[in-house]
Amino acid sequence: MNHVIILAAGKGKRFNPKKDKMLVPVAGKPLIYYSLMAFNDHPDISTITVVCSKENKEAINEIIKNYEFIRVKKVKSGSDTRQKSLENGLKSVETAEKDSLKKDDIILVHNAANPLPSHEEITEAIVEAQEHGACITGRFPTSTMKEVDGSHIVKTHDRELMFAAETPQAVKYGLLDRAIKNAKKKNIEATDEAMLLEAIGQKVKYVEASENNFKITTKADYARLATVLGELPENFIVGLGQDSHMFSEEEMGLTLGGLFLKDEKKLDANSDGDVIMHAIFNAMSQAIGEMSLGFYADSECEKGVKDSAKYLDIIMKKAKKQKYTINSLGLMIECKTPKVDPLVSKIKKSLSAITGLNSRRIGITATTGEKCTVFGEGMGIQCFAIVSFIKG
Repeated sequence: MNHVIILAAGKGKRFNPKKDKMLVPVAGKPLIYYSLMAFNDHPDISTITVVCSKENKEAINEIIKNYEFIRVKKVKSGSDTRQKSLENGLKSVETAEKDSLKKDDIILVHNAANPLPSHEEITEAIVEAQEHGACITGRFPTSTMKEVDGSHIVKTHDRELMFAAETPQAVKYGLLDRAIKNAKKKNIEATDEAMLLEAIGQKVKYVEASENNFKITTKADYARLATVLGELPENFIVGLGQDSHMFSEEEMGLTLGGLFLKDEKKLDANSDGDVIMHAIFNAMSQAIGEMSLGFYADSECEKGVKDSAKYLDIIMKKAKKQKYTINSLGLMIECKTPKVDPLVSKIKKSLSAITGLNSRRIGITATTGEKCTVFGEGMGIQCFAIVSFIKG
């Protein structure tokens, strides 16, 4: 059997949140949720024991209950050191599994501050521990490794011989039990399981950690995790817009993104028919919770205002009033004619002048539609726009 001990009793002083790091939400769930999920959902895991601070015990029990982590059998209070917390966790496993625990059973020890261990590395750690007795996950450093004495460089080490430890670390129960007893006898204070095993002469196999299995120690680590999990900042909003028009049968003079093309057919509309500007308007309006283009533009058309840039100015002022700044703009255009790609740089320049957005933050792609739609048949133009705003 394979038993997991998740260590979550650390103080998180370097992180320094308003509440314990384990309970800080990221992508809508508390940090400890992700470690629990990784092991609870792994088919090779038999039981999970969580070792946490006394203050967090009730909250973590509630998380386990709410998310139905059925493999979690016990939540224990930790101690003032990692090693003592490990001992508390192991005693809990021994008590719960006293009639079935075998020396060759695998104990996986994992830091809850490493929220994203992959399914593959958990599996690999178990397999290697079964064969070699013990295994850790970690990664080779990419920087040159220097040894220092507090104020100066002492020497340079071969980074190919260095390995930065992560978790999970897996070990046969009999070996871990012996290593802990040896450490207590010799007053060894280890920072991980591999160090305990090294003290009894046990060789420890290693496997490389997955890219996203990193420890959350600082606010920068938290920001990286939020990005990996796809969390958007609270001051970030996105809107999607669309517009389409058919070509006029007689009139010439096409306007696209504020760019006037006198030799192309005009789009049939009460305004200048600029589908790009109209799609952008709808995207912006949707993002800030306002109405569709027609709600604002119809009255402007009645006044004789045909320039779609004037319409766009209305919604941009509303966004500014809400303290939003345009962050990025993406366009997807479908038409047989005109050929859009040769016009992209000019359209970007025009939109940059109108919106104040750097042209590097504007993306434009196009398709001919392959005659699958009326736009692909050359009868009009369709445009989709996506816009993001940042508040502040």
